[in-house]
Amino acid sequence: MMRKWFLGALMALMVGLFAAGALADGEGVVVNSSCNIVQSGEYYLVYCYAQIHNNSNQIICLEQGTFELHNGEQLLASQAVSQIWPYFINPGEDGYVFDVVAFEPDENGQPVVPTVTGVVYDIRYMTVDTQFASEKLTTEAEIVRDAAGGMDILCRVTNTTAMDAYDSTLAFALYTQSGNMIYADGTTLKDVGIPVGGTILLRFPVEDELVKQWDSYGMSASEVRVTASFRNDED
Repeated sequence: MMRKWFLGALMALMVGLFAAGALADGEGVVVNSSCNIVQSGEYYLVYCYAQIHNNSNQIICLEQGTFELHNGEQLLASQAVSQIWPYFINPGEDGYVFDVVAFEPDENGQPVVPTVTGVVYDIRYMTVDTQFASEKLTTEAEIVRDAAGGMDILCRVTNTTAMDAYDSTLAFALYTQSGNMIYADGTTLKDVGIPVGGTILLRFPVEDELVKQWDSYGMSASEVRVTASFRNDED
């Protein structure tokens, strides 16, 4: 019971706490970030998310980066960012990063609950002239709950451009009623085309353990924000 209370208090502390870690002043900034802790067998997994906003008047091309988990001044973990959606962020738009850090059991095989007080992102990127901007797709999304409490994100993506869209990238994030981001995900639709005027439907299941935690802590998702775009092969 004490462990459950501890994790609940820790998550409440972490969600929305880490709106820090600028990429570069006046260009791209980490405006919202959070962590979730989930036990998986003998391991504890820390799910980390960040929302990156492009404040510049050029395109930001996210290529690589690192992030660190801290407990006060103690460095708990440092690793490369592995998942970024999308790689190209148009001026005034957002992108998301998502990673998982695994904490191994101690020498006696007992699970070790990580105490995380901060996460610091260092995302590297280059700027691109706006003439090479991604083509934006029209999106709609909703949060769907089933009778058992499960959660899916349903996304409708429509190609309202003048060309067929291939290898589109879709990114979304979940926010609480107070505007704190608690989850982010995305995908690239490799070798999938959306014809001019065409629409596709996508379903993203959210891990049950995360949903149960949010519900039990009174921090359930009430809003989903989604973006989708594709690169013009002629750029």
